[in-house]
Parts: sequence; C-alpha cells; structure tokens
Amino acid sequence: MIRLEKAKALDRIIRQDDPGELAIPTWVLIRQAIRTGKIEEALTLLDYCNSETKTLHDSLCSTIDSLVTHLASFDEEEVYKFFRARYEPVARRWLSETPGAKESLERALEYQRGHGGSCTISEENDRYVVTCDPCGSGGQLRRTKNVRTVKRAYLWTWGKSGVPYYCAHCCVMWEILPVELRGYPIRINLIGGRPEDPCVHLYYKKPELIPNEYYTRIGRPRLR
Repeated sequence: MIRLEKAKALDRIIRQDDPGELAIPTWVLIRQAIRTGKIEEALTLLDYCNSETKTLHDSLCSTIDSLVTHLASFDEEEVYKFFRARYEPVARRWLSETPGAKESLERALEYQRGHGGSCTISEENDRYVVTCDPCGSGGQLRRTKNVRTVKRAYLWTWGKSGVPYYCAHCCVMWEILPVELRGYPIRINLIGGRPEDPCVHLYYKKPELIPNEYYTRIGRPRLR
C-alpha cells in the first residue's frame, strides 16, 4: 500500500509504503494515478517527486563544491584544470549539436528547470537576458552553504577574486572553451557579487554583437 505521510521521526512528509512497494519509482505511481483518473493523488505525488529529485540534485551540487574546494587547498589552478577536463568534451558536443543562440537558450533553460532555478527571461534587440534569482546550482549553494571562494583574480573567474569555486565552471564551460573552439562564447555570465544578488546570463543573437569587454576579461582574443 502506498502511504505518503508525515513521519514523526523525520518531521516531514515521506513515502512509508509497504516494503514490497517502497522501491517503486514515484514517477511510475504518478503515471498510474493519471491513467486511473486520480488527479489529486497524481498532483500530490508530483510535488513529492519534485522534492525527491531536488534533494538528490542539491546533494550532488554540494559534493562537487566540496570536491573543488578540496582541490583548491592544494593549488587554486587545480580547480581550473578539473573544470577544463570535465567540460571540454561537453562544450565540443554542445557546439556540434546546437547551431544558434536561441537553441542554446532553450537547452540551457532546460538545465535551469532541471536545477530547480528561479529564472525570468527578456528579449532585447541584440540578445536574450536570463535573470536567475537564484540559479538552482551555484546560486542556491551561495545562499544555503558557506561556500569558499578564489583568493586571487584569474582569467577563469572573469578576472575577479571572491568568485565561488563552484561557479567558476560557468566561465570555463560557457565562455573560455567556446571562444577557443569556435571564436565566441555560448553565453556571457554576470555573476552577482553577493549571495543575495541574481546571476544574469546573456545570449547574444550574433557573435559580432558581443562587446569586446567579455573577451578581455577572460583573456581570449576576439576571432569573430
């Protein structure tokens, strides 16, 4: 029997099904409820399923943050080496599969929805502006955890000190690697100076519209 109830010991709602059913994925239960017309049950399970996924997601993000913070204790440049190794194949695939700014916007917002981020989007003549308040990964980490930050300014932290180690991956993945591989970024990241500040992502519709300052701050020449 499926029982989604508040557990006294945990002081929160959790599935307390019979052991034989406890391993059934919640998504399966949602589909079954919809097919049998149990809409309220499906909605309740959907909310719970979202919390299941978000809890795991946040734990993984925190683990990555702890990992790169540990690497930085040896040498901060190790963080950059790690992110380059991790994201170069990702950036190559992205550029080969995603032809333009609008497609990159759509794919990246799919990521943000998966992160559980809180985002708004506006379209301007030259670009799309995504405001994350917060983004569901680094932004949320900054607001819920005492994250460590770079002690010096690096090209892989947009020429700024005080950037969370975790957040530096956005500079590497979305800016440095794409400029090296094709001559211009996928998106521009404007990270907030304080945890309570939003993070803004800029998707320029054409590479020639990207201001020079966004190449200078990462130390990469403008090729287009």
